[in-house]
Amino acid sequence: MSRFPKVLGPGLLLALSIIPAGCQSDLHPWVEPEEHQIKIVSDAEFVNTRQGDYVDGYLAEYASRFESRRVFLVLEIPGYLNGERLTVTGRFVDDSVRMADPQMGPVPIFEVERARPTIPKAPDIPALNKPRERR
Repeated sequence: MSRFPKVLGPGLLLALSIIPAGCQSDLHPWVEPEEHQIKIVSDAEFVNTRQGDYVDGYLAEYASRFESRRVFLVLEIPGYLNGERLTVTGRFVDDSVRMADPQMGPVPIFEVERARPTIPKAPDIPALNKPRERR
């Protein structure tokens, strides 16, 4: 009998146990990053999450399905001002923060991987026709 099935069995089980651990973060499936156009609506804040961690970030608004939604942006380097508009790429995490305003309720956390200022495009204005020369 060949040794190949005896060696392949344990090796295959080991590989099947290691691969999911490398492909998943905190044992959750990988989620593709989302991109949102947001507007910062607060100054930088240091808040406590529902799970007990402390995070730096901003309260922000973005539009989804024609509704304005609030989100707490977690950034590694806070350096933005209230009212700035950004294009952010990142993921929602399975946690929320409670803001000082009790009517707001829990606000979901968006962990930012990349942020850049939103620069509006200039409108496309058609060229004016030159006036005809009179003879």
